[in-house]
Amino acid sequence: MRTLMKPRWRTPRDLVEALQRQTDGARQRLWEALRAPLGRLMGEVIVRLNLDLDRERLTLHALHLAETWLRTRPPREFDRLSWDSFRNAIVVHIARLALSPFGGRSGSPTGPTPLPACNTYQNETFFLPYERVGGFWYGGDWYGGRKADDGALWVIVADVTGHGYYAYLLASALPHVWEACWRAAAPNARPADLLRAMHTMLESCLPDGVYTECTLVRLDPKGEAVVAPAGGSRLLLRRRGASPDLMKLRGAWLGLFPPSAADQKTLSMAEGDELLLGSDGAFDHLDENADASRLGGASASLLEDVQRLLQEALRQGPQKDDITLVLLRRLVSPLRTGADDVSV
Repeated sequence: MRTLMKPRWRTPRDLVEALQRQTDGARQRLWEALRAPLGRLMGEVIVRLNLDLDRERLTLHALHLAETWLRTRPPREFDRLSWDSFRNAIVVHIARLALSPFGGRSGSPTGPTPLPACNTYQNETFFLPYERVGGFWYGGDWYGGRKADDGALWVIVADVTGHGYYAYLLASALPHVWEACWRAAAPNARPADLLRAMHTMLESCLPDGVYTECTLVRLDPKGEAVVAPAGGSRLLLRRRGASPDLMKLRGAWLGLFPPSAADQKTLSMAEGDELLLGSDGAFDHLDENADASRLGGASASLLEDVQRLLQEALRQGPQKDDITLVLLRRLVSPLRTGADDVSV
């Protein structure tokens, strides 16, 4: 680790702080120290997973992933580490991400960590990454959420440029970016504010030409839903007992330009209304191979209707991209029913 042992950054904490300030030369020093061990790691990953991928490109993605992760961590975490321990901790962390996909082991993909329980909104999810490697599923989609102190439910669906293992390796940083920006957010932050914070962190960490498309929604207990897009967001809103309406929102991709509050849209959700968020892969498959007009109001949930059409589309042609769907249904007020938190 001698390349890092220079007066400018005397300790690992100094380097992490420099990375977070985007100090000139900090990335170069980090990459000098990590390129060789991460290159060896990516070579082992290629062999273990039997990947037909370019090692140099995977190593570049791993370097970007390492920098992104370090920018999400409190610098004090690295106070007592030697340079060798610092390097080893990063390599171990990247190895865990490289071999632990969102989709889990063989069988039906399980998806990322379940969304938080909420007593005013029920959630259902559908997660189908594009690429299956051995007993694992890999893709560039991710979803997550948090429940705020005021009872609001926040849900994000994200999609890194591309699909398969290359996209997964970069997408695996998104949970850390989301959590770091959530912790730093002001109490009155809007969805666009959190997307802007994520953009600020990602714009200097993503490889050239790689961006992240997101839809972020805040649902308050009274039924107001504020939706912020990053890229092209498509949503389905089904009022109770009615046919769904398709909404299209446009914003700036994370990593390209800062998202704007002017792109947000506010909706009102009554009890029984459903809002379906999805990655572009889900809607593209519907557009190409299925008739979305056949989405009626008879099924138990809008998600079941969309899944049915997706299954028809995938029987007509191969899957072309990662597919992610998150359904949010407003429940009957717990003040009247005494219902407990519900999450599917």
